[in-house]
Amino acid sequence: MGTQINGYFRIEEGSGETLLKLFASKEGGKPVNLDELEVYLTSQRIGFDKLALSSALKENKDMSVRLNRDTIHPVNESMTLFVSEDKMSVSARFYPPSQNGGLMSENEIRRDLMAKHIKAEPDMKAINDFLNSKVYCTDYVIAVGNPVREGHDGSIEYKFDTDPLAKPKLNEDGSVDFHALSLVHACAKDQVLAVLHREDPGDTGINVFGEIIKPREVKKVSFRHGRDVYISEDGSQLISGVDGHVNLIDGTIFVSGVLELENVDVSTGDVNFEGNVSVAGNVATGYKLSATGDIEIRGIIEASEVTAGGSITVAKGINGMSKGVIKAGGDIATKYINSATVEAGSSIRSELILNSKVSASNKIVVEGKKGFITGGNVRAGNEIEAKIIGSDMGVDTVIEVGVDPTLKAKFAKLQKDNEEYRKKIAMMEPVVVAAGTRMKKGEKLPPDQVKKILDLSNEVKKEKQLIEDNNRELAELSVKFDSDSDAQIVVNGQAHAGTRLIISEANLVLKTDYHYCRFRKENGDVRMLGL
Repeated sequence: MGTQINGYFRIEEGSGETLLKLFASKEGGKPVNLDELEVYLTSQRIGFDKLALSSALKENKDMSVRLNRDTIHPVNESMTLFVSEDKMSVSARFYPPSQNGGLMSENEIRRDLMAKHIKAEPDMKAINDFLNSKVYCTDYVIAVGNPVREGHDGSIEYKFDTDPLAKPKLNEDGSVDFHALSLVHACAKDQVLAVLHREDPGDTGINVFGEIIKPREVKKVSFRHGRDVYISEDGSQLISGVDGHVNLIDGTIFVSGVLELENVDVSTGDVNFEGNVSVAGNVATGYKLSATGDIEIRGIIEASEVTAGGSITVAKGINGMSKGVIKAGGDIATKYINSATVEAGSSIRSELILNSKVSASNKIVVEGKKGFITGGNVRAGNEIEAKIIGSDMGVDTVIEVGVDPTLKAKFAKLQKDNEEYRKKIAMMEPVVVAAGTRMKKGEKLPPDQVKKILDLSNEVKKEKQLIEDNNRELAELSVKFDSDSDAQIVVNGQAHAGTRLIISEANLVLKTDYHYCRFRKENGDVRMLGL
């Protein structure tokens, strides 16, 4: 197949008439376009019969068409310039001269570009291609801008596992082996912990009009770290300065040694450690264990308080005796939870939850051979998954998703704070009003009393502003509580009648048993869906 050639046209000067010579397209080229032809003839002030032109163009063959019975002056070779929408290229479309018309020169093409305020350097190869080949009604790109080169944001590549949620091993009998869990990530002295990939600002571009085009702004990043690490000479690597354990908490890398204990009991007293803690045995009733990093307990937690800035792993389980309180900034993984208050900044995994108050900002997964949640209140921001929820014995069980428990706690605190502020205002404002009334009546107060009144007045204004700020935040939180979300409760076995479900503040008390389903909030109501 040959080269595609578009159809084109040429004005011919006749005796007492003006003719249009049409040349058919070849090898799949585009035929002459009526709209383009109309624009050209109008620009040359040549009259024509549109109907006759339309009829002739439909045939797409070489032929002559009479335009009018006027005698015209010679028509010179011409071009039309088109600037692309992004202003990065200029195309020229050339039209032939009549028999006695003049031809365009390189200088004329340059002058036309200048007249259009084109600042980009003309593409002489494209221009010479036309001057040498004279292909008409075909686009030639004769000038281009310099495109912008977009850069990229800086980033940090972590060389250790940054996912704090350890996944327990599922045994062949369906039970979960929490003995195999470890959320503590060891690192060696001089080990590279992270690599900094610096930002690339990119390069500016220039369009065909000479206008500067700036690349988008890129984000710079830098290492955030605690003690016992150092940065390489070229600033690109973060390296551990000690043998220890590494954690990523809110974008900051911490390295610390591990405190290893047999038990937390009378032999240790309460423990508060900056770093990670590993307990080979149990945390006994009445004692406190606190760590800024992760806590790993290979035995059980009794009626004690255990708090971790990172994650908590309990191999055998939690038996809180209605007094145990366990809180983690990250995840919690434990064999079971019985009669305890358990809070996780991320997710919780367990084989059963019994008569406990349990909350997680992200999700709660109760899996394994038993996999049930019975009694108490279990809340998660996004999802709760269990094999069985509720009880056929009618034990009160509340399952709640859709609102981050930390936001609910914040909501309650804001309300409580406002109550305190109003009490203070109620005590101070009458004193300020009374003093103001006395001063308006002309009574002069001692300077120290005036100062006291001014201080009280400023305090009242401050308390009122705090109430206003809190009310604004309460309103924003209320919108979050009322909105639908993707939060869901997944039941991989049975949901017992009597179980209360709450999804984004929408309530449903199950009237009958449900099997293998999930619950979500739709149109303001809790609805049951299939798995």
